[in-house]
Amino acid sequence: MTEDAELNFNPPKLSPQCQKLYDRLLLGPITTDAIRDELRLIHYSRRFTDLKQAGIIWDKRYVGNNLYEYRLKKN
Repeated sequence: MTEDAELNFNPPKLSPQCQKLYDRLLLGPITTDAIRDELRLIHYSRRFTDLKQAGIIWDKRYVGNNLYEYRLKKN
């Protein structure tokens, strides 16, 4: 390991809305309707972009009737 390499064991710093979405994703899959109704997040697509930028990988799946399901991706 070089001196330039640095290990970071701290979780990424997320905005309150991102943290709310991330905490819910930790419990299991969530649909777009549940994100809107349960979490009260209307502009959630930006939150998913923020999660991705923080290194949190998620998966999106179409389930029908204009409904998508999101889940955390396993490493």
